[in-house]
This record gives sequence, structure tokens and C-alpha cells, in this order.
Amino acid sequence: MGANIGTSVTNTIVSMAHAGERLELERAFSGATVHDMFNMLSVAVMLPEEVILGAITGEGGILFYISKGITEGVLGDVTDVTFTSPTKFIVSPLTDVFVDPNKDVTKALSLGAPAAQAMPTGLTGSCPSTMDCSNYFCVSSAMTKNWKKVNKEAYEALSECSTYFPLLNHGCGSDTCYLEADKFYTGSIEGGTILDEGAFSGMGDVAGGIVGLIFSLIIITFFLFCLVKLLQTLIMGTAKKVIMRATNMNDYVAILVGLGITFIVQSSSVTTSTLTPLCGVGVLPVHKMLPMTLGANIGTTFTSMLAALAVMKPDSLQIAFVHLFFNIIGILIWFPVPFMRRIPIKAACLLGFYASYWRMVPLIYILVMFVAVPGVVLAISLLYGASIAGGIVVTLLAIGVVAGFIAWWWMGGCYKVVSKEQREERAAEMAAEMGEKPAEEMRPTVWGFGV
Repeated sequence: MGANIGTSVTNTIVSMAHAGERLELERAFSGATVHDMFNMLSVAVMLPEEVILGAITGEGGILFYISKGITEGVLGDVTDVTFTSPTKFIVSPLTDVFVDPNKDVTKALSLGAPAAQAMPTGLTGSCPSTMDCSNYFCVSSAMTKNWKKVNKEAYEALSECSTYFPLLNHGCGSDTCYLEADKFYTGSIEGGTILDEGAFSGMGDVAGGIVGLIFSLIIITFFLFCLVKLLQTLIMGTAKKVIMRATNMNDYVAILVGLGITFIVQSSSVTTSTLTPLCGVGVLPVHKMLPMTLGANIGTTFTSMLAALAVMKPDSLQIAFVHLFFNIIGILIWFPVPFMRRIPIKAACLLGFYASYWRMVPLIYILVMFVAVPGVVLAISLLYGASIAGGIVVTLLAIGVVAGFIAWWWMGGCYKVVSKEQREERAAEMAAEMGEKPAEEMRPTVWGFGV
């Protein structure tokens, strides 16, 4: 779910290339954030459902059971399938020149450290004086496989609990019981090198990572602006007429078009970033951007699906199906019913409306939604690990701040940012420039609530 939201930031950055023209920025930012609104609304519905049903059933919610059932059915007939994303095939050799991270160390860090279990008192055994036998550790099969890749020699030097304590009832189940596994994790994983190859590896993990991030952002921004300018040039000619005809296609056909394009390029960001400038210059209406984006969301799931089918591992295959059905269920919620479909479109148009008055809105939006909010949520989750009471207090405080802001906004605060008269003037201005009557999704003052 987080990946679905995170991937939508690319076309939002692309929309900022239209900051020089007020109307273009409004349309481009609206078209870009349709992707964001759909993903965020889908997460807002499905994440609580998965958490609540998971707490009740002890396993998971609708996505969990659908993906689990299909995975179990697929694994009954294994077929070897391999697929390489053309985008990754072209880009990977270039990125490896600068940054080639050690994926084994990264994965080991994501798996986390094994929890220490206190050794029972009075247990008979022969613990060497050079070892710390006060705790033992249950190491899962996933950790075992990964740790061997990180440092096979050090891993094989670990001592199993049964070597010195044959009578220990460790309760690790299918996991393996080891002594001093924490030392392996600290030395080989936390002390391991992530950037072990590439031009930036000599700077160290922290400095090299920061330089690599800045360098990549510069490159991405440069080529995204080039993409915008190229598309603007192309559609000013005869290509504009062709695209205008394409915008008249049925919405469900548009979903299939977005799916097909994304299946070929294997990146929803490429598809949506290409369509965003078309929204900016008025060729692609915002309401047509939604079905194309939904198709792109489904198309990008085929990458993980094909990769999972190639290895036929239950966990990877189930996650791939979760990715697919998250988007399918989201479409079923927000697309078929016209009233529901208007919600993400209106929300996106509202953001575009404010961007036309305050051109820093796209940048502020990116910093808040993709940096500040995830950072605050992560900090609160870490706080729960240190103090449950402290976590609850901070959570309630955060909810109170958000609720207070929403109440102020709905009680007229929004009109202090942009007045009602300015909103009506802007809707008429956009309609005049587009040669049509004010469309409902372009009229932020007549939605039945002041936002």
C-alpha cells in the first residue's frame, strides 16, 4: 500500500514543470494527483479493514485471504516463467556504475534482528568460557538463507543450542536455535557495507547514499522536464488531433490502454508522467486521466507477478497477488459508480485549483505527503516500542491537531486562503479558455461543502 502511494510522486514532480503558466499548472497538478487521490483513498478504506479483520481472525483481511487462496491454487501447478522489465534492463547497467548496493545486507536489515530469549535457570549444559550463553536466539529460515549470503563463513561458525544444551526446550518451532546470533547480526549485518560497489561506494554508506540520492534527483528532474518540453512540442502539431480523438474512447477502454502501455514499459510512473503534461496543455481531460491511471496501476503489477511466478515462492507470489487485488478492489470501489468516481477527481481538481493561486502548493504537497507524514507516522510507531503510553498520547495529540485543522477549514478557513468569489471567477476563466461550460469537477465552490 505504501509503495502504491510512493510511486505516484513522480508525475507530481513532472507537473511542477508547468509552474510558469497558471492554467497549465492547475490542469497538470490536477491530472497528476488523480493518481495520488485514488491510492490514498484506497489505502484509507482497505488498511483499516485489513487491520481490524486481522485482529479478529488472527491472520488478515480480505486481501490476505484472496491472495492466500489464489497462491495455494497456483502452486499446485508450477510453471517456470522468466521476465525482464525492459526499463530495468536498460537502466540497471547505468545505475550500477554509480551505486550498486549489496541487496543481501539490505534485506537482512529489513528482516530485523532475532529476539533474545533468556536461557532457563538451572539448565544443565557445557557453555564454553569464551561464549555468552545467557540468551539464545530463534533464527527463521528466511534469516538463515539471507545470512549465508551475507557472510557464509561467519554464519557457519555459529553454534546451535543443541551443541551445548541438548536438553534445552527452546520453543523455536521450525526455526533454528543459535547462541550468540546477536553478535553475527551486529558484526556482519549492522556492521556490513551496503554500498560495496559503484563510483560512490568509496564515500561510505551514509555519504555515498546522500550523494547518490541528490545526483539521482537531479538526473530525474532534468529528464522529466525534458519529457515535458518534448511532449509539449509534439502535441502542438498534428499529434494533438490524434490524442484528442483518443480522449473520446470509453472509460473502460481507457483502462485497458493504460494497462497495455504500462505492461510494455513496466512502470506506472513512466505512463502517468507521460500523461501529466497532456493534462497540462489541455489535451487530456482530468476525468480521462483517472481511467488511464487505473490501467497503469494494474499494468505495473505484472512485473512483480511475473517475477514471483519465476521463483514460485509462496510469500513472493502472495505479495504479488496482494498488489494486484489492492488495485482491482480499489477500482471496484472508486470507479464504476459515478458518484464514487467523482471523489478522487474532485479532490485532485481541488489541489490543482489551489496550485493555480499558490504555485508553491505542489512542492509543499510533496514535502508534506511524501516526507513529513510518513516521517511522523514512523516516529510514532517507533515511540510505541519505547513507551506504549507515550505513543498513545502522541497519537491522540496528532489526531487532535488534524481534526482541529479540518474543523477550522470546513468552518470557513478555506475562504481565507481563496475567497468564494475568486473560486467562481477561476471556474469561469478555465471554462472560457477551454471553450466550454464549467464542468462539475472544475467548480470547487459548488460541491456542497466549502473546501
